[in-house]
Amino acid sequence: MFFIGYITVNDIDALKLRRLDLNSLVALHALLSTRSVSRSADLLCLGQPAVSHILKKLREQCGDPLLCRDGRGLTTTPYAEALLPALEAWLGEAQRLLAPPAFDPAALDGVYRLAMPDLLEAALLPELIAALQPQAPGLRLEVAAMAADEAEAALEARRIDGAVGHFPARSARLSRRELFRSGFVCLHHAGRLALPAALDAAALAGPPHLYTSYIGNSASLIDDYLAAHGQRRRVIASTASLLAIPLLLERLPAVAVLPALIGRVLRAEAGGLTLRPVSDAALEIAVEHVWHPRCDADPLRRFIDALLWRQTAAWREPQEEAELAGV
Repeated sequence: MFFIGYITVNDIDALKLRRLDLNSLVALHALLSTRSVSRSADLLCLGQPAVSHILKKLREQCGDPLLCRDGRGLTTTPYAEALLPALEAWLGEAQRLLAPPAFDPAALDGVYRLAMPDLLEAALLPELIAALQPQAPGLRLEVAAMAADEAEAALEARRIDGAVGHFPARSARLSRRELFRSGFVCLHHAGRLALPAALDAAALAGPPHLYTSYIGNSASLIDDYLAAHGQRRRVIASTASLLAIPLLLERLPAVAVLPALIGRVLRAEAGGLTLRPVSDAALEIAVEHVWHPRCDADPLRRFIDALLWRQTAAWREPQEEAELAGV
């Protein structure tokens, strides 16, 4: 058993140790273990002259012959015999230090902080937690609502570990994975407003519009789409709350054009609303998982990312339009 005590910077002879690298210590272990330059050279994949040169330098640095002639072979000096167990222990610690830690989701005990819009949370979080619990019961998923333009600062400050949503301002400082692309739907109350079965730009621009600033630049995306087709909509109200949209549509002969995932959740929460898909690839946004590059190789981040990828698989399949058409 070896005891490794605590040392401070003042205990380290930097001038002496900087001449000794890890490769030399590995070579020293091979030499003391095999007591042979030729066998050490085979183990190290080096030529015998190179190993002999390393041995010469080690003798100078240690102030001891380390290996001496004994008949037709070599034998270790008392200093080398005493050095070998400590050297093996040190190299074992070095190997464990540099090896990637084993990742076991079942052994996790902590928190993963994920920013996500509330309605995206309603759509994705139940299945995500259901998948997470059997695999990592000790991990708590802490979800916070956060505007897309706040995510980067929060990730850099370590207030969150990741964010899921639509991030139109693509920062080169963040790592990201596109989970799926969402088309748009036209949400309205059938008792207040009748719309044609096929929604072209003219039909979409006809009725009054409600929009929410909660989903970032989606409003300007819709306006640009209509302008490209020579149309312009009339916005009668805007709100910062998505939850206000169904309440307003129940009272007004108006429409709200929203990403399909959000529209579906709103309709599920408020009966009587109808969804009509807007079948145009020009109206589409990416929903992404973003994180700070310092977590690129973090096994926990990779684990959460893999869960998100699996839980959003249905949204990557070309079935959304057919499903919405039957609503």
